[in-house]
Amino acid sequence: MSAIETEIARLSNKDVKIRRRAVRHLFDADNPRALKGFVPLLVDDDFWFKNKALDAHRKWANSSQDLMPLMDGHQRLVGELLERIEAPELAQILFESDDHITRSFAARSLSNDAEMHERFASDIHHSVRMVAASSSTDEQIISALISDKHSSVRRAAIANASENEIVLSQNILESGLTSSDANLRSLIASMAVNVGGDILEKACKDSNPKVRKSIADTLRNEIQEVDDRIQLIAKTSPEIIVRWLRSRYDENSIELRWGMIEDESINSRLRLKLIEQMEGRLDIDLERLNAISNDESKLVQLAAMNLSASVAELEGERQ
Repeated sequence: MSAIETEIARLSNKDVKIRRRAVRHLFDADNPRALKGFVPLLVDDDFWFKNKALDAHRKWANSSQDLMPLMDGHQRLVGELLERIEAPELAQILFESDDHITRSFAARSLSNDAEMHERFASDIHHSVRMVAASSSTDEQIISALISDKHSSVRRAAIANASENEIVLSQNILESGLTSSDANLRSLIASMAVNVGGDILEKACKDSNPKVRKSIADTLRNEIQEVDDRIQLIAKTSPEIIVRWLRSRYDENSIELRWGMIEDESINSRLRLKLIEQMEGRLDIDLERLNAISNDESKLVQLAAMNLSASVAELEGERQ
């Protein structure tokens, strides 16, 4: 008999000291073969041995068969172990549990089963509905979850829709933009950049910093040239486009920048920042620069004079 088998046999010894010593030796040996010896201890009268049996399953269980002894009285632990052990047949059973933690573990294990998503979405506990919100690509399910009563579910649904480019109706997007949850509105705003039109205009009118940053970040990552969306935002929220124009000097970007600089309805500080973006460049339209040197705004006048001096200095260095 091997040393492992000897220690397993000692787990049933009548002497408690021998049994405890056997437990310690088996844990020190860290051999998965020892797991079978701990199965009887799951129903031991001694609390210490019962806990050690549970620890042994956490440590060594690696199959559906290993989990079976836990199904009677330790279903939450089975659910926990499903995070690393594939056992869909057990997960299906666990999903019928009254315990929402067990159901949420089971749902995560079954998250790739599209046929289960509708059941997840209708669960009474938000932790289970979140699994559907994060996993489903069904437009109807995601649209319903965007209006969920729990903010975490709503955010998960929107994030999923954005990541997987799930097409949502205009009504759903507009509804999301009226939410009191700024995190949710920021996710909707990111999607609005791709949609464009009225929904983007509405998103740009949101004054929350998170929402505006979401729009700016999405513009920077996904739009590389001036288009209808950029033109729309330039009129609605020019401060967002100021960030996007930074380091952009293609023909259309240059024209948009000058158009905004010359627009006296735009805040003077924003126009100043746009002028400063041209510092260090020689390809400056001097005629337009001279024109704004007489602007009604002192800030714009000063910025134009500084840029003019910078251009003159650079040209002097080239000669």
